[in-house]
This record gives sequence, C-alpha cells and structure tokens, in this order.
Amino acid sequence: MERAVRSKRRVNFAVPIVALFLALPPRAQNVSPRIRAADDGLALTPPMGWYPWNQFGQEPQNEKLIKEMVDALISSGMKKAGYLYVGPDEGICFYRNANGELSTNLDRYPSGLRGLGDYIHARGLKYALYTDAGTRTCSKAMPGTKDHEFEDMASFAEWRADYVKIDWSNTEGQDPAKTYAKLRDAQQAAGRPIVYSLCSWGVGEPWKWAAAVGNLWRTTGDICAPAKADWDMAMKNAAANEKLYEAAGPGHWNDPDMMIAGMDGLSENQNRSFFSVWCMMAAPLIAGNDLRNMAPSNIQILTNLEAIGINQDPLGIQGHILRREGKVEIWGGKRLFDGSEALLLFNRGATPAAVQVTWSDIGLAESDRLYVRNLWTHQTSGPQGGGMSVTVAPNDVSFLRICKTNSYPVPPIIVADSYLVSFRASGPVWREAQ
Repeated sequence: MERAVRSKRRVNFAVPIVALFLALPPRAQNVSPRIRAADDGLALTPPMGWYPWNQFGQEPQNEKLIKEMVDALISSGMKKAGYLYVGPDEGICFYRNANGELSTNLDRYPSGLRGLGDYIHARGLKYALYTDAGTRTCSKAMPGTKDHEFEDMASFAEWRADYVKIDWSNTEGQDPAKTYAKLRDAQQAAGRPIVYSLCSWGVGEPWKWAAAVGNLWRTTGDICAPAKADWDMAMKNAAANEKLYEAAGPGHWNDPDMMIAGMDGLSENQNRSFFSVWCMMAAPLIAGNDLRNMAPSNIQILTNLEAIGINQDPLGIQGHILRREGKVEIWGGKRLFDGSEALLLFNRGATPAAVQVTWSDIGLAESDRLYVRNLWTHQTSGPQGGGMSVTVAPNDVSFLRICKTNSYPVPPIIVADSYLVSFRASGPVWREAQ
C-alpha cells in the first residue's frame, strides 16, 4: 500500500495576497470576469519548479531520474531560491487499466506515483504530474483525459499531485475553452487544490478566457526539442508572449514555455539574458536543464534572488517592451510592490550598445533623484536625477531596479509548506514557519 507522509503545518498566505490582488485597479487585474485564483488562492506568483522534458524528452524518465533531480534541486540551492514543483513530464508513468482508471507504470516507477509524491513531499517540495486533454499524450505513449476527465483528475488527487500540466496533443475536433472548463470541473470535483497548467499552444487565444479555468496557459509552441536548446525559438516565444502582458496577473499567467537556461548550447550571456526576460515577463520559472551537472555560473543565474524577486513580485505585473533602439529592447511597465520600477535593457546585437533612459521613460518624474540597483552585479548607484546612460554587452542584459530609496526589499514568498523566506538585496533570511 502506498504510504502518505505527514506534512508539517502550513502557513496560509493566500488570504492576504488574494486581498492585495483584489484591491488592484481593473487595469492591473485586466482579466476575464471570473478568476479561478480568487477562489482557490493558488499560483498567486508565477510557479517555479523543474520538469524533465526540455532536457530528456521521453527517455530516460523514470523514478530514479526524478529522485536524483529532486535531490539536486535541493543541494544546488534551487529549493531555497523558490523552485517548488517537480515531477515527471510524460515519462510513460501511467496507463489505463481494464476498469478505465489510471494505474502507475511500476516498471518505471516501482514506488508507485503516490510513493514518488511522498518522496517529493517529504523533502518540502510539491509534486507535479503531466497529462493531455486529448485521446493520447504527445508521444502517444500514455492515455489522455478525453472522456475520462473525472476519473483521471481523481487519480491525480489520490496520488497527491499539487500541479498538473495538461498538453493539447491528439485533440482533433475539441474546443479548447470547453475542454479545459470540463477538466476544471473534474479537478474541483476531485477535492484537492491543484495548480492547473493548461496548453493549447495559443490556439483559441487562451489569454482571453483561461483565467477562469486555470492558473497558467501556454501562449506559444514548444521552446525546443529535447536536449536541443533553441535560442531563436526562445526569442520568438518571448516576442509572442510579451504582447499579451495585459492578460497576466496573480493566479493567471501567460506561459511562453519552460526555461532553456542552463542547457548545453547557450553562452553565459544568453543564459543570463533568457532568465532576465522570463523574470521580467512574470513567466513561470520552470527549469528544464540537467540539475545534476550544473556549471557554477548556471547555478548563480538560476538562483539569483534579486532577479527572482522581480518575477515573484505580488503585484504580478508582466513587463513589456517600451521601445526599441536598433538591436536594443527597453523593457519596463513593471511597477513593484514597494513602488520601485523594474527595467530591463536587452542588447540582442553583436556589439556593445550605449542606451540612454530618462526617468519619464518609465513613468517617473525627471526631477526625481533615484537609486539604480543592478540585479546581476548587485551594485547600487545614485541618487541621480533625470535618467542614466548604460552600456550593455552583446547578447546580454542590464537588469535594473529603480527606487527612490537605497533599499530593495524582495517580498516574502513561500518556497515549501514549512519554510518562509524573507529576501533583501543583502541576501535571504530563513526561519522555520510556525
């Protein structure tokens, strides 16, 4: 029999954060009339975690691999940085039995999917699984949920999943909005709060309706083939996702797909630039690299608390491109909870670029004397009036936070059931939640 692991007492921050969300002006919320997150209080900041597909594809996903990644996520410091959800992505982890119910593929997952979830929960993390809205999953190796929505959502609840990613393969003739509404009803009937990540690759314009049924939705096609980081495709996904900034907010996020930062084939500048863009877009930070063999620079990028603080800001505003100067993108429009502004200067060219930014460019008064915090060098300049000039290296970024005071608080976030982390620019302060 699969054994449940007793969880530590939870600290519920959903109510005050939901209250903050509901207090935002209509443009800041800018969502469909009904918001699922207002009911369930889930994913009020963009989900963070790890899935295996970008690096491994279908093979060699199994229980051993997932457990090794869980342990590496913890030992690398990623858990302490906020990465929470982890589990198989396809991975031939279940099949449909003669009774029409899902059963674990015990050849690959000998502890059972409930047992794998217990392993993950016992380490203070949350359990993520995968399925498909159609008749079969993408690889056709596992059954989809079509015509089995209620049975399958009950299985995920029984396995104690906390996050379910639902793909859109083999869905011929299905309507995305109706399909995902039925899956929402099935998940709610199962009685377990689960972050609901839905995918239609942008088909049916989910940013117009999906906030009522899910917590995040894919806005684009896949970011890469397994083990083949694709910089050009990543930039296409970012360009498509950036335009949809008005649809995002606490509990309802645009998802340009999982991250490629840390995968082979990218330079350190590209990894840093990618991560900065995903943070600025308030995109889900779902890592997809091999966590067991990370270069120190990749760990530093993926665990940069100041960059993560921009992504996890409770106002949940998605930044966007304010203007372009040649090969340089000037990103802004992201007010933070303390009144400061996030600013991203992204040089997509092959030579260094000098960029001039005035305070009025980012909605502040020219007369203000402001401090500028560089989120990658962790250095502060100022106060200075009018604006600033910055030189950005090729294929690199200058990720900045503009503030009226020389203080850069990062909001407290829950990174696991039993830990509260309080971030400041000088570093994290940890304490056991009571």
